[in-house]
Formats: sequence, C-alpha cells, structure tokens
Amino acid sequence: MEKIGFIGLGNMGAPLAERLLKKYQLIIYDLDKNNIKYFTDKGALACSTPAKLASQTSRVFLCLPTSTIVEKVVNGDDGLVKTAKKGTYIIDMTTGEPEITRKISNALIQEGINFIDAPVSGGPKGANQGNIAIMVGGTKNQFSTIKPLMDDISSNIFYAGEIGSGHSIKAGNNLLNLICRMATFEVISMLVKDGVDPEKAVNIIQKSSGRNYATEITLPDNILSGKMFQGFSTGLMKKDASVATKIANANKIEIPLGKLSQELLKLTIDEFGEEADMSNVALTYEKFSCAKIRP
Repeated sequence: MEKIGFIGLGNMGAPLAERLLKKYQLIIYDLDKNNIKYFTDKGALACSTPAKLASQTSRVFLCLPTSTIVEKVVNGDDGLVKTAKKGTYIIDMTTGEPEITRKISNALIQEGINFIDAPVSGGPKGANQGNIAIMVGGTKNQFSTIKPLMDDISSNIFYAGEIGSGHSIKAGNNLLNLICRMATFEVISMLVKDGVDPEKAVNIIQKSSGRNYATEITLPDNILSGKMFQGFSTGLMKKDASVATKIANANKIEIPLGKLSQELLKLTIDEFGEEADMSNVALTYEKFSCAKIRP
C-alpha cells in the first residue's frame, strides 16, 4: 500500500486526511495528541517530526493555520527538507499567502522538490462528502502528476494557474464569503425585525437571486438549527481576509466592501475573541438589530 504523509489534522485537515486513509497507508504528524490518537486508532502511523515523516514518503500534504507555520514545517530544524528526496511533492492545502508560497516553491525546486499550493473551500462538510473544491497552483505538469491522488479526496479539482494562484483565489473566495455573510445577516436581521420568520426568509432567498453560501449552508446548518458551530474561527477568517487585503494593496486595488466586512468582523472578535466560531457573528447582529435569528 502506497504511503502518503499528512501534517495538520485540525478541523479541515482531519476530514481531508480521512479521505486518503481509505486507500493509502497514512503517515501523520500533528502537535495535538488527541488528533494523533484518533488517526493511529484507525491505522495511521505517527511520526515525531516532519523530517521523519518525509523520509518515508514522497507525497506530503500540509493543512496548517498559516504560511509562517508552513515555512517552519518545511524548512525548520526538523523540517521536511532535511530528509525529502528529489521528486517529492509537498502539497500545501493551507489557506496561505501567495508570496510566501512562491518563495518556498522557488527555493525547493532548486533541490528537485515540488511545492504546490492546493487550498480547499467547502468546509468540513464538503471534505467529508468528497466534493470540496481544491484549487491547485503550480505547473501543468505538476498538476497532472498529483491530480490522481487528489481525486481520492474530492471530485472537484481545479487547476488555478502558476504557483500561488490557488492561494490567491482562496483568499479572494474567503473575502467574498465574508462580504456575503455579513450582507446576508444584515438582510435577515432586517426581515426578522419586520416580522418575517427567519427560516422562511432563508428558504425563499435560497431559491432567489440573493442566494449564497450563507443562505445555503451557514444559516440552515449552523444558525437556524441552533448548533452554532461551523468549525471555522473568527481568527482564521480575519487572517484569510487580511491575505486578500495584502493582495489588493500589492496591486493597488481598492476593496471598500472587503474593508467594511473586516470592520464588521472585528465587532464579533472584540466581544468573543479570535478563537470563537464564525457562527458568533449571528450573535453580534442579534445584539445590534434586536432581532433574534436563532431558534
């Protein structure tokens, strides 16, 4: 059985790794002992350092919080490059920064190591169902080489363009998600205040021109259900939107809606912190509108 490495088994990494576990011998590394135990109980093999993991496979997936952490895992004292063989593919599924991604890739290619970006969008639900979007940045040859492996994770694999393109699109996507989320909560709060049942409002809008991810997934699954857990923190959304802002600034593009959505997000972070689930945005809108969205 082919060995595949996976580093980063958090809310997003875990369901992605489980897809691979169905077909491959999974070799894992994570700082959380509970995450490690969950996978070793299912037959995965744990390694004590990224370097030890890289010595056992030529295919390594990363799903980490930031590009800074990715750099450490790749180039640190016990990093992947210490033992990675020529021809190795390091596939970064982190929602990362394009410029850092390009820097890492350009350095590693000199060593004969392939580093490509392949961030995902669709949340844990999409990962579990095997239809999460994966946007790949790299050469066309790198994409064709690695695509059969990614097909075992999802049916929605897209070639985004040259290295860093996947991370650029993902940052833009998450900023758009934030803008749509804030706009949707604003409108639903207005309708509830006007006496409309929130579930009816969401169901009707979902079949109308205002539909978006918030009306399709966020509100029905996490808010109207009362679950109030999406598995994505306000801090990570803040980080992703900041990456998009850096891209805009670098290209001298104004993003007024993007900036406003980040200011609105800050209200939730100020009250609940950066570890809070993004579902807490609903509480912020309830507070300011005095319109109860949740059951």
